[in-house]
Amino acid sequence: MSGDGLLILALAALAIYTGMHWERARRNVTDLRLGRRRIATLRRAAVRERGHMLVVTGTAALAFFLAVRYG
Repeated sequence: MSGDGLLILALAALAIYTGMHWERARRNVTDLRLGRRRIATLRRAAVRERGHMLVVTGTAALAFFLAVRYG
């Protein structure tokens, strides 16, 4: 498999991973609004998921930059 193909597969996997965390964070915020669970636990979960999203988004941006710059 060429380097470009591997990079495209890695970016696709990263997009799927990002989507999973985005959905989980969205669901936590929705549950927070509806008050279905304890508020403190949900706030921590939402903050944790948003932190994951920042890391994933930063990594995706870096990978995209490197793919465009050196690919």
